[in-house]
Amino acid sequence: MKRRTRSLLLPAAVVAVLAVLAVLQVCRERAAALDPLTRLDTSQVQAITVRCQGCPTRRYEKSGGVWRMQEPRAAAADPEVVGKLLSIAAMPVRHRHPRADLDPAKLGLDPPQATLALDDLVLAFGTSDAIHGDRYVTVGDGIALVPDRFSAWIFAIEPTENERP
Repeated sequence: MKRRTRSLLLPAAVVAVLAVLAVLQVCRERAAALDPLTRLDTSQVQAITVRCQGCPTRRYEKSGGVWRMQEPRAAAADPEVVGKLLSIAAMPVRHRHPRADLDPAKLGLDPPQATLALDDLVLAFGTSDAIHGDRYVTVGDGIALVPDRFSAWIFAIEPTENERP
């Protein structure tokens, strides 16, 4: 085999392997998106309450199709904040475990580091997985690992500028 042919085949093989890996990753993410954290219809939610250790309780209520913050002070709610909090219910789950298989205290779930109540549904948040950065979330009688793309919204200490009186 000529040197020129070899020098073309090696990069082509590397590109082919990378393309296959990219396709596999996309398939994995699509499969994960098929298993949302909850099946809650977030358009029907009327109340959101966020509690976390060291943070003031934040409570939002929907009245007449408009979200308003009720705690820690009465003000108009930032639609982005409300949207992000509601989107947590549909986060893709990477792994689900029966509650009996794991020790909630070791995962920061007993007591939880934070809770998110969407009407009557309560999600409890624990620590993050050290390897992938996924967060442990108690939902129903199980514990799920979900990509942690929401901690800034759960553990926020101060409301955003739009939510100030």
